[in-house]
Order: sequence, then structure tokens, then C-alpha cells
Amino acid sequence: MSSWSDASYTWYSTASDYSEVLTDDSRKCQVEGCHRKHAFVRLAGGRKVYSKYCAEHTCAKTYPEDEGYHCPTPRKAGERYCDDHLRCGEPGCDRRGEYIGVREYIPWFCVQHRCTAPDCHSRATDSRQQRCGRHVRLCGVPGCARPAHQHRDGRLDLVCAVHYGIYRCVWPDCSRSTGSSMRYCPAHKCCVAECAAGRDATGGTDACAKHRCTVPRCPNPVLYPSHPRSLHCTLHTCRAAGCVSPRTSTTTSTSSSSTTTKTTTASDFCPTHTCLTPHCTAPARFAHSHCTRHACAVANCANARLGAADPAGALSPSSWRYRDRCEAHARARERRAVSVGGLEDIGIGIGTTTGTGAGVAGVAGGGGGGGGDGGASLRDRFELELAGERERKRLSDDLEALRRREREREREAERRRAEVERLRRDLEEWRGLNPDRDRW
Repeated sequence: MSSWSDASYTWYSTASDYSEVLTDDSRKCQVEGCHRKHAFVRLAGGRKVYSKYCAEHTCAKTYPEDEGYHCPTPRKAGERYCDDHLRCGEPGCDRRGEYIGVREYIPWFCVQHRCTAPDCHSRATDSRQQRCGRHVRLCGVPGCARPAHQHRDGRLDLVCAVHYGIYRCVWPDCSRSTGSSMRYCPAHKCCVAECAAGRDATGGTDACAKHRCTVPRCPNPVLYPSHPRSLHCTLHTCRAAGCVSPRTSTTTSTSSSSTTTKTTTASDFCPTHTCLTPHCTAPARFAHSHCTRHACAVANCANARLGAADPAGALSPSSWRYRDRCEAHARARERRAVSVGGLEDIGIGIGTTTGTGAGVAGVAGGGGGGGGDGGASLRDRFELELAGERERKRLSDDLEALRRREREREREAERRRAEVERLRRDLEEWRGLNPDRDRW
């Protein structure tokens, strides 16, 4: 049993986890009540630098080697840093910073002093917007460097408080204030929040021409405005996760002597994710395949089962026992059934040539009065025996091929294991030459 002593520290066996030296011994962890030996890290050249504490109580913050390398303050159990390095990076703030766990030490800030921009953990330099200098939003009016106006709900405007409300809508015959937009009022602005353009001039929609669904006469906005390939709304976009392609719609014409009937089949999915069976609108199991109802029962097979379409061709009637499989897998299943039990059902055992030959000889010598019927029966049995022998040889060849492929796979697996072992040795050698690389 070994105890971990942080990323770049060494491992201690059970016998050396605890020290039996005196309390004031420098080789022992200086945290009261802890009896473990102090931890160390091995720097370049193999020199050891010891900490005042064990691996569990040594703070992960490090200093230059000439300053002692290790942090002089112990950390609490379960923490990565000591209290000093967990404190908010704002001077004079005693709150705890929100540490998210990165490899290197960064002074984290509390909720009140951290930038509110998504995924930013820098110090907020603007007290009104509570954002850092990189993410503070300025007025959109050219030449104005004032910060953007912030509404009571926290929403930031496109312009500052000075320019807010002085612009008028540029829509023809409209004199309303633009409010949070610089060009259009809420009645004529695109309904997409991130878009400042005006609505489509052709009318009938709340979106601009860029964000309007491309299906004719559809007034809805596109489903993913930020996606450059999203050109359709929720009602016309494929329902498959992450797909932005349009849904499929197929029109079939049926003509008779006097009339022509058109039938439109619509699916909730695009052609890639719609079942390939004609007139089926169910989702495919995977791209360019069939749905669960029409797909072959064999895993990862993209072909249709025999019950979905009728590609039987020259299949024997017995193949239709496997209607849940495609043509190829039904044929394979039929061959296996015939080779294993089909010939035995009619009294011929595969691989028993001698016994069968004796039986044929017995039939031949059993009586001469049989004439033509006896000869025909003998020929039928002989032909069945030859067919059984051919099937046995085919199965034997298939078995040998399978064994050969299995041996090749074993050799390939052995080669890969050797490659992984070589890479592992190279990594250990590299870590030995660079002891500070994966420190924490």
C-alpha cells in the first residue's frame, strides 16, 4: 500500500509513511498531530528539495529555487493550496477565490471581483459592468469611448447612456426611438437578439433576410442563428442531434387512365437520417441506413431486412425463415443451417464418407428387381453425398481462413503491445530527464 504525495513528489511505502522521530525533528511534517515524513521533490540534476510538511499538507504553489521552492504555509487536507493562496486576488479582500483546478497557480477572484464574461476568471476592472478590460463593452457610436449603458436587469446596451434613446428608427415612415438598437426600433428590428439588422422588407416575418427560414413563405427564424449553415427554422430542420440539414419531402405521382394523383411524404429528418425504405419516414439507426423496423437484425448492417423490401431473387423458401435479416445475412444463415443440420435431417452425416459408401453399396446389392427406381434412389443419395462432401470442404476452408486471420490478429496485437511498451519506456525516460515537467 502506498500513499500519493502530489504530482511531482515521490511515493512512500507503508513502512515509511510515518516517522518515529521526535516532534521537533525537521524530517517530520511540522503540522501538529501529523507523524508523516516531510515530502521532497527531485529537481534537475537529481537534487532533492525538502518541504517542511508531508505530501498531504504541502501547498502546491512553488517559488524559485533560491527562495526555498516550497510554500512555507501548510494546506488543509483535501485542498490544493494553503489559505493564503486560496484567498481572492483582489488586494484587501478576505473572501475565497473560486479555484477551478488548473495545472499552474493563478490568483483567483471571488464572485464580486471576477469578470462576469463567460469563461473569464480575470479581475473585473470596471465596477459598473464588472468586467475586465478585455471584455468591457463600449458604446457603439463611432468616436465614443464611454461604457455601454447597463439596464436594471443587467443587460448591456449597444450604446452608452448619453446616446441611448437619441436615435430614431430608419425604417421608412417610422419615427420611433431605437432603444437598445442603433438603427431600428423593436417593431422593425430582427427578432434574433444578437442581430441589429432590420426585418425582411418583403414582410410576413419578424426576422431579417439573413435569419429567415429559406423555405418559401415560411415566416420563422432559423433554428441556429450563429451557425453559418443553419438555413431553416425548427419546423424545417432535421431533428437529429447536431444536424442543420433540411427535412426531406418526397412527392410521388400515380397516374391512371383519367387522373393523376400526387402524394407527398414528409419526414422529420433529412435524407441522411431518414430510413432508406421507400415511403418510410422513421429515423434511421445511423446515417444512410434503415430504421429499427426495416433494418437488418445484424448489428451495424446498413441493408434492409427481407421483410422490408423483396430482394429475394434466387433465395430458397427456407431463407424466408430469416426475414429479419438482409439478403446477404439470410443466405449466410441458411448455409450454416444446411451445413450443420440440413443433411443430417435426411440421413446423411457430413464427414462419414465410408459409412455412407457402405450404405450405398448395400442398396446397390440389395436386389436386382428394383430396376429404375433403385438406380434413381442410388443416384440421388450419391449426389447428396457429393454435395455434403463439397460443403464439408468449404466449411473446412472457411475455418482455416478464420484461424489464419485470428493468428494475424494475435501477431498484430503483440506488435501493438510491444509498441505501447516502447512508448511507455520512452515516456519514463523523458520524465527522468525532465522531473519538473508534470509537477502538479
